[in-house]
Amino acid sequence: MAYTSFAFQGFGKGLNLADKPDAVDPGECIDALNVLFTDRGAITQRDGYDNFTSAALTNRPASLEPYYKTDGTRQLLAGCGTRLEALNISGGVVASASALTDGTWDFARFGSPGSEVAYAGNGKNLLRKWDGAAWTSVANSPKARYLSVLAVDQGNRLVAAGFDDSATAGPTASQAYTSRVWFSNAGAPETWGANNYVDLTPGDGENIQGVVVWGEFCFVFKETKFFRFYGTSTDSLGNPVFAYETIDTGIGLASPRAVALGRDGVYFMDRAGLYRTTGGTPERLSDLIEPLWLGGESNYYQGGIIAHSGITNCAMTYHQERVYLAYPTVSANNRVLVYDPAYNWFSLYDIPASVMTVFRIGSQPEMVFGYASGSNHVGRHSSSYSNDDGIAITSRWRSGWFDLGMPDVKRIRETKIWGTGKPFMGVSPDFYEGLGSLDLLDFTEVVASTWSGSTWGGGAWAAKQALTQRLRRRAVRGTTFSTSFYNATLDQSWAAHRMAHHITQTRQPTVVTA
Repeated sequence: MAYTSFAFQGFGKGLNLADKPDAVDPGECIDALNVLFTDRGAITQRDGYDNFTSAALTNRPASLEPYYKTDGTRQLLAGCGTRLEALNISGGVVASASALTDGTWDFARFGSPGSEVAYAGNGKNLLRKWDGAAWTSVANSPKARYLSVLAVDQGNRLVAAGFDDSATAGPTASQAYTSRVWFSNAGAPETWGANNYVDLTPGDGENIQGVVVWGEFCFVFKETKFFRFYGTSTDSLGNPVFAYETIDTGIGLASPRAVALGRDGVYFMDRAGLYRTTGGTPERLSDLIEPLWLGGESNYYQGGIIAHSGITNCAMTYHQERVYLAYPTVSANNRVLVYDPAYNWFSLYDIPASVMTVFRIGSQPEMVFGYASGSNHVGRHSSSYSNDDGIAITSRWRSGWFDLGMPDVKRIRETKIWGTGKPFMGVSPDFYEGLGSLDLLDFTEVVASTWSGSTWGGGAWAAKQALTQRLRRRAVRGTTFSTSFYNATLDQSWAAHRMAHHITQTRQPTVVTA
């Protein structure tokens, strides 16, 4: 009997948790883990990770920052509670600062002629300075938790915020407040004028959550609003005036480390979702995955939602034109949400990252991260690894539910798939929560001494296929169907590019006409 083909042209639209499982686009999925989507609409298993540090650090890393010098020095700075560490590209410790007050550190690199240094602050100690060889304490500096640097055309000033209401936490042991932002003198990161500060909506019951500089703007975040500094001038008495605008839309920063600088704007996480701003009203990007923050996810989604009790653990970075947001489903971070702004897809990884940044270990930048659980190593996520520190990568993708263009009961006779590697595949009927019977699809092509291999005279009979086609010959009967790909085998990667279900045609009753 002939069959009807129902083709899925691509899988590149990512997670959709907002719509009903039977109302999503055929290119979207209702559950995914450890997969990403190519610009041509294929699903592929993510790369693995391994340890970057040659030995576990004394304390767990909670902050990371790359440090580069014009002489070719490349180092990774790590804030580890009561310690600061500087690591070389081999993962070894260059120098440490210890016996510090426990806290989460922030870093800012400051450059001026003849000087390439980085400053570190945790809101409890005087600032520490790194020059590539040693950590030193900066006298008379503010005890700031958040640091950044204004652009050169805005004065090249060190920006400091994140204070307690303390009479001695400001520069030269001056008064500081939770709403106060201090600015160093122009080009002088260790000199602070007595009037170089701004108080941002004091008394509103909110703490400053972070400070970043993007382009010519400096952004200071509170919990339900943020501020954009856009210029510096001088008043009649010679004091600096820092011009800013308040963007009070009820959207702010939920976690101090959940902000990242992208090519097209500043990405940050509010308690209601993922946002982006270029200086004005923020744009919400996470409508398709809204249940991650607000709940109401379907039974088919198995990735877990954000535990708001641990939301201040969330951390973010921007790498290879994508946003990576680590979040906890219980307490410590155990998921990483991946967002591609160019193609507007979301996926999910199970990397346990306490913090993430981008560091050029070799010739290309890589994402490095601190482990949120387990050892005190710094990890590296790289295409060089096909497993997670010796453990198999568990990857899955599940489509929505489709009646394949026919509302009646029907039978999928077989499925044709084009792909690479070795995934398992299943088809579930009629809203069944399980994945159905899983069958291994082996897309690897055997290279023999004839086709695609060596032959008489040293030539080849045919070119090797870029994608291999396989038939999954298992019949499934039902009204509506969901398709899954799955893998949990050590060092076994896979990709799926295209798929078509072959539906057995049904016989129609004879109709007698006059």
